[in-house]
Amino acid sequence: MKFKTLAALVLLLSPISAFSGMYKYQDESGTWVYSQQPPATGEYKTIRGPKETRSSKLPKEAREEKIKKARKAILGDPAEKAKKDKVAKETAKNADKRTEACAQSKKALESLQVYRRFLDKDGNATIMDNDVRAKRIKNAKVNIQQFCD
Repeated sequence: MKFKTLAALVLLLSPISAFSGMYKYQDESGTWVYSQQPPATGEYKTIRGPKETRSSKLPKEAREEKIKKARKAILGDPAEKAKKDKVAKETAKNADKRTEACAQSKKALESLQVYRRFLDKDGNATIMDNDVRAKRIKNAKVNIQQFCD
C-alpha cells in the first residue's frame, strides 16, 4: 500500500513534460508494467502519448531548417569559422616571419655599421665601397621600420 501511494505521489509531483509517453502492458509473468517505452514484443496500451510541441507540428524540412538556424546562431557558421581559423593561422605565420625579418635586419645594420670587410659569394674577404655600404645601411633601417614596428 505504501509503495502505490509513494508511486502515485512521485507521478503527481514530477513534471508532466518530462515524460515522452506512458505505456501499459503485461510481462511474461502476467504482472502489469507501466513504462515510458513500449515493450519490444507483444501488445501494449498507450496511456498517454508523447507531448506534441509546436516544432513537432512542423513539416520535417521546416523542422530541420529551424534546427540549422539555431545551430548557426549558437555555434556560428562552420564555413565562416574555417575561414577565420585559416586567417588566424596565416596571421600567426606572418608574425613569425616578420619577427625573423626584424632580427635579420637589425643584425645586418649592426654588421654594416661596425665592419667594412665582408665575405663575397666565393668566400673571399672584400672591402665594401662607402656608397654601397651607405645604401645597404639605409635599406636595413627601412626594413627595421617595416618589420619591427
